[in-house]
Amino acid sequence: MLFTTIAFAIFLLITLGLYWSFRSDAWRHPLIFLANLVFYGWWDWRFVALLLAVIGVSYGCALGISRAAARRSRARGWLILACGSQLALLAYFKYANFFLDSLKRIVEQTGAHAGWTTLHIILPVGISFYIFQGLSYVISVYEQRVPAERSLLKVGVYLSFFPHLVAGPIIHATYFLPQLASARRFDAAQFIEGARKFAIGFLYKAVFADNLAKFVDPVFAAPAGQSNLAVFAGCLGFYGQIYFDFAGYSLMAIGVANFFGYLLPDNFNHPYRAASMIDFWRRWHISLSTWLRDYLYIPLGGNRGPRWFQYRNLLITMLLGGLWHGASWNFIWWGAIHGVALCVNHAWRTWRPPSADPRPAGPRALAVMASWLATQAVVFLCWIPFRAASFADVLVILRKLGGLLLENPGVAVGVPWLLLTIPLIADTWIVGSRRLTDRWALRSNFALYAIIALALLTALLFMHVGKVAFIYFQF
Repeated sequence: MLFTTIAFAIFLLITLGLYWSFRSDAWRHPLIFLANLVFYGWWDWRFVALLLAVIGVSYGCALGISRAAARRSRARGWLILACGSQLALLAYFKYANFFLDSLKRIVEQTGAHAGWTTLHIILPVGISFYIFQGLSYVISVYEQRVPAERSLLKVGVYLSFFPHLVAGPIIHATYFLPQLASARRFDAAQFIEGARKFAIGFLYKAVFADNLAKFVDPVFAAPAGQSNLAVFAGCLGFYGQIYFDFAGYSLMAIGVANFFGYLLPDNFNHPYRAASMIDFWRRWHISLSTWLRDYLYIPLGGNRGPRWFQYRNLLITMLLGGLWHGASWNFIWWGAIHGVALCVNHAWRTWRPPSADPRPAGPRALAVMASWLATQAVVFLCWIPFRAASFADVLVILRKLGGLLLENPGVAVGVPWLLLTIPLIADTWIVGSRRLTDRWALRSNFALYAIIALALLTALLFMHVGKVAFIYFQF
């Protein structure tokens, strides 16, 4: 069920009306859990059983860990069971065919015959997100950062909460479970803030991302037949599309959670303002980068030990982060490039700490601008393997970009330059500027209502006709 459809609007209004008509969370929690299952089952009811299995495994193993707390070896056994079973599900549904295909190619390159074929597996939408949350829960219980929840219903609500179920943000158990322990009270200010976020997210998705998709998709579908300028514009379009698509979803998810009285953490902080790769990953898909830091990078050793240990840990983390996005060598390359870029960034900071820059203000500003351009160039180029259908297409696109300066200036290309640039500039340099937003902060509720109404009206007037799924639904 897409947030930008009439079906979701009806579903949300009915659920909200029933939710706030109840006086107690004793009735609200079952309602939300049922709504979660309806929302997830709208795509394919067969996979509701998979979601329920993840909930059951997480709940049971967390209780086992809690009861065996005094015997760490037994508690560790429950942890291994929980993590192993959930990762096995993820590996089967998401990676089985990838590894079978890769192994088949290796065998055939030796001249032998590989008799097996790929499996007919449908990837359940959002499986990476709710399994990562299940892992977060059992690991947090094992590390005694959160007590094991005695209520199966509350664990179910946490792991299946529909606003962020299929595309995040990935919510840590320590953040959400305490909210389930306290009664919800209707807060008009929070509800209005949710409406503002939902309206802006709807605008980002329905107008910016979906209309860019109409131009971007044909370019990546057949890059060899496109002009150099069209390929560049398509890559720039995806640079904007993926941000507005995913940031739009995250804003809508946070807004819907606010409608029900719950808080979700921000998932984006204007990442295209970042002037370093380190800063970019503090701003982009914050819930995933935080999860990878807490449950992968730090357990690997983090910054401890020799410098090359840190670089090794960064590379492993980003390689697995790339693989998390999809079963493709393109995603592995994407993660590897980001990992190398982060290592280079850390090495540069070690050699020349930011606070040790002795240059005057003017040269420092130029250095910051150069850093911003270099960072965004890396991000821009990394989106190519992320979006391209194959590595062969990546090579074609890179050759096209390399020949851009040789393009005949008389070639006619229908490029929506205003749609490509104005939203990005406005979001990055106006909305993302703390100085400007503080100066022009809304001083009245009327102004806030006007912004919400204007965003929704614009989205409805200019939204793309037809359903365009969120990009991160495939992960």
